[in-house]
Amino acid sequence: MTASGPRIPPLPEPLGDLATLATNLWWSWSRDARNLFYSIDKLLWHRTRHNPIALLQRVEPARLLELAADQEFLQRLGHVRSQLERALSCDGTWFRSTYPELASRPVAYFCAEFGLHNSVPIYSGGLGVLAGDHCKAASDLGIPLVAVGLLYQRGFFGQRVQPNGRQEEADDPLDHALIPQTRLRDESGQPLVVTVPLSGRDLHIGAWRMMVGSVPVYLLDTNLDANDPEHRDLSFRLYSGGPDMRIRQEWVLGVGGARLLDKLGIEPAAWHANEGHAAFMLVERTRALVAKGLPLGEAVDQIRASSTF
Repeated sequence: MTASGPRIPPLPEPLGDLATLATNLWWSWSRDARNLFYSIDKLLWHRTRHNPIALLQRVEPARLLELAADQEFLQRLGHVRSQLERALSCDGTWFRSTYPELASRPVAYFCAEFGLHNSVPIYSGGLGVLAGDHCKAASDLGIPLVAVGLLYQRGFFGQRVQPNGRQEEADDPLDHALIPQTRLRDESGQPLVVTVPLSGRDLHIGAWRMMVGSVPVYLLDTNLDANDPEHRDLSFRLYSGGPDMRIRQEWVLGVGGARLLDKLGIEPAAWHANEGHAAFMLVERTRALVAKGLPLGEAVDQIRASSTF
């Protein structure tokens, strides 16, 4: 099973809010938050590739004690924490001011990749950056959006060029201790799991939540002990393998994602499939309506009316 979430060492009490800031990717587009982390240790900030969790893991304890007694730094920290609290409340945002009656009906946004920050390598290019920016903009505008994707254990492959000029593929595995994610758990405290049929067996899917301002991004994970070895690697790498692997990943994203939102009690007003990778989400929703007794034609009409591609 996948390792636990981010590990932030104990901080001096006045600096406790640094952990709160580091574990919400809101900091990645807040200039004040980035400057705050930068001022902790300028060289280490660059060496950790602007990852505040890695920064807090590696910064010298003596430096933290120095900052805990620095009133100017503590004032800046309090100011940034207040900014995050306002972002999470969505008070005064465009959507909440214009459509307050829709605040409880979110948009479900399905995508194969999310480019949220370089420390979370679950994207390869334009589609992921677009999806990441949609999440960030939705947070700033107060749009009630929930995103669904896959947690790629080995990220997206990198490239190295050898001295002889030959290119080779390089793994860029996720270090879960450096990523601001939380495993979803059920009421008994056990990891939350949904199942989907695959190759005549039940595929078990776990889930993690990553906060992007006020927007939760739910990432599906098939690397569970309950799954056959051939199925555990479905969430290992973005855009890997041939058509068979890709179609299975899209099955996990669409069907598993729809079932996860249902299990969480989330009832979206609209469902957005960002490109065809999430097409099975439409099929699963249609199946669920038919299973409840709705005629197929009416089910299709209802799904069309609430879906965006």
